[in-house]
Amino acid sequence: MKPELHLTPGIAWLDPLAERPAGPGRNFWAGLIAAVIVASLAMALGSGQLRAYTPHFGPYSVSVPLDFKPYDPQRWAIMNAGSYADALKIDPTLPDPASVGYADATGQPPADPATLQQEAFVGPPAKSYVFRGATALDRERAHYCLTAAIYYEAASESDDGMRGVAQVVLNRVRHPSFPNTVCGVVFQGSQRPGVCQFTFACDGAMARAPEKRNWLRASRIASAALGGYVFSGVGLATHYHTQAIWPRWGKSLVMTNIVGAHIFHRWRGRWGMPDAFRAPYLGREPAPGPYLPVAEQIAARAKGAVPAALLPETAAAPLPDVAAAPMPGALAQQGRDIGTPVTAARQPASPPPTYADPRLNQSGQIRDEFKGSGEWIR
Repeated sequence: MKPELHLTPGIAWLDPLAERPAGPGRNFWAGLIAAVIVASLAMALGSGQLRAYTPHFGPYSVSVPLDFKPYDPQRWAIMNAGSYADALKIDPTLPDPASVGYADATGQPPADPATLQQEAFVGPPAKSYVFRGATALDRERAHYCLTAAIYYEAASESDDGMRGVAQVVLNRVRHPSFPNTVCGVVFQGSQRPGVCQFTFACDGAMARAPEKRNWLRASRIASAALGGYVFSGVGLATHYHTQAIWPRWGKSLVMTNIVGAHIFHRWRGRWGMPDAFRAPYLGREPAPGPYLPVAEQIAARAKGAVPAALLPETAAAPLPDVAAAPMPGALAQQGRDIGTPVTAARQPASPPPTYADPRLNQSGQIRDEFKGSGEWIR
């Protein structure tokens, strides 16, 4: 009798599974791989190398191998040596510390923060320079001209205000843009009314007899400046004006500081840097001015021909010859007529040039709002 196969409806018949081969199963290999991955991650985290490749584990860092030992006997011996000669015996390749000026730097006093702040604001100061005249007469002329400039420009100022004026005069003497004598700088352009570099030299101000106390104070400050004293409060300033006005040339220069009633300026670019102030002092002083008589200055101003403002752009006539100019009588009469010009050193006023274009004939005139510059504010 044959066996019968009975199939249940809705149930598929499954073939019996084949017998599996002997050996580790699939779960064993998966577990082994997972264990290896976990062990690798643990080792990487422990050594810190994983941070270079996985930024989310911490900040990025790079390890650089060093050959410097935590304790190097030779280096410790060099650092603990009593002198450079003893250290040189241990390591002959050591550099010489004197080659970089280290000893000079340690010998200098510590920098003053206030001085550093002032230099950052004002700019570099002028270099100390002693103005020695060729003869005693030249030294006396330089001292008188600088004293007159200090007095008539800043008689009512403090000592620092006077020092600022003196420093501007001496900065001009050392700059190639101006005469290389003290009297030449102070009385530049005083041959004609209205074209001088310093207002007092061509507006009749020197007709006023100087007051003794302030004149002596100006004389003392002039002596110190000619002897090499540098007033760093104005830096390398070559121009200044009162706070009551702002001249048209103000924007073309760099303001250095405000001292007293004056605002000081220096040239822009390399023309205002220390290297530009290297013009040698001539040492042969011309006769002190003004080179136009004070009476003619006052008369010209009364007629309205002399502006009260400073006109530094106008060219001046040449100064009188040094050898031919005699000693001014003002130096021989220290008291009554200090500042009185010398007849032999006076130059006749030359008429202003005329041009075909009427606009050019207005050169040198001043605007109405600047006509009172240089005068006291009432």
